[in-house]
Amino acid sequence: MAKWQKDKVAKTTAMKIIRFIIVLLVITSAAFATFFILKSDSTLLTHPKGVIARDEFHLMLTNVFHMLIVIVPTYILLFVVAWKYRAKNSSKLDRSQAEYDPDKSPGIFGELILWIIPSIIVASMATITWDATHDLDPYRPLKSEVKPLQIQVVALNWKWLFIYPEQGIATVNFVQFPERTPVHFSLAADGSPMNSFWIPQLSGQIYAMTGMVTPLYIMADGPGVYAGKAAEINGQGYADMVFVAKSTSQSNFDSWIVSVKQSPLQLTNNTYNELLRPSENNPTTLYSSVEEGLFNKVVLKYMHPMHPTHHMYLNHMDSHMEHKCAH
Repeated sequence: MAKWQKDKVAKTTAMKIIRFIIVLLVITSAAFATFFILKSDSTLLTHPKGVIARDEFHLMLTNVFHMLIVIVPTYILLFVVAWKYRAKNSSKLDRSQAEYDPDKSPGIFGELILWIIPSIIVASMATITWDATHDLDPYRPLKSEVKPLQIQVVALNWKWLFIYPEQGIATVNFVQFPERTPVHFSLAADGSPMNSFWIPQLSGQIYAMTGMVTPLYIMADGPGVYAGKAAEINGQGYADMVFVAKSTSQSNFDSWIVSVKQSPLQLTNNTYNELLRPSENNPTTLYSSVEEGLFNKVVLKYMHPMHPTHHMYLNHMDSHMEHKCAH
C-alpha cells in the first residue's frame, strides 16, 4: 500500500475516533446536565414536600420507567440498523449481511415479541394510572385524624386572595397552614374567567373558575416555604401572579393568626371591590377581618338570575365536604 493511501486510511480512522469521542462527550454532558437539573432544588417537581405531590411524582417515575423498557431497545436498534445499512457499507462480507429482503418475515416468535411486550407495558401503565387517578382525586379528602383547615381562594387579576372562614382573616398572595394538617381549598375566580392554582411541591394544578367552587386537598410533610403560581396564561400580569405558601408548626400557625388579627386592614365589600381592580406585582397584604359571606357573594354573583337555591347549593357543598372529612 502506497504511503498516501496509508495516510488517507490513518486520517479516516482518526476522524472516526474524533467523531465517536465528540458524540460520547455530547451524550455524557447531556446526561450529567439532566441529572444536575433534576437534582437542583429549583426543579420543584422532583422535590415533592407533600403527600399528593410525592405520589404524583412516583406515578411519573413509574410511567417513565415503563416507557424506557420500549424506548431504550428501540433507539439501540435504530442505531444498529442505521450502521448496518449505511451507504459506505461496501465490503463483500458486510454487503451480504446487510442485504435488504422485503419479503423476509420475523416469524411467529418475532411477531409475538413486537406486539405482546408493548401491549403488556401499555396495559400495566393503564392499570397503574387508573388506580392512581382515583387515589389522587383532588376532590377526595385526605385521610387524617387532624381536622382539615378550610381556606377559600379567589383568583383575581393578577393576584390571589385567601380567606380563612373559621379564623375570620384574609391574605393576598400569601397562605400559611400547619404541617401534617389536611388543607381544604375551595377555589373560585372573580374578574377573570379561568385561572389555574398550583403549588408544585404540594399538589397538581387545578382550575379556579367564576361561578363555581372547585375543591382541592393538600397536606405538607413538614415546615417549609413553597412557591405557588398561576399555571394558566391569563393576560399581561400572568408571569407575576405568584404567591408564597408556608407550612409551619401548629403553635407558629396559631401565633401567626393572632398577629394577623392585629392588622389595621379589614376586608369589607368596598375593600374587596378595590382589590378586584386589575393590578400587578401585589405585595403580601393581611386583613384582620372579613365581611361575612364574602366568598359566597363572589361565587353567586355569576349565577343569574339570583335564586335562593344557589345559596342552598353552596351550603350543601360545605356540609357535604365536612361530612366526607369526618369519615
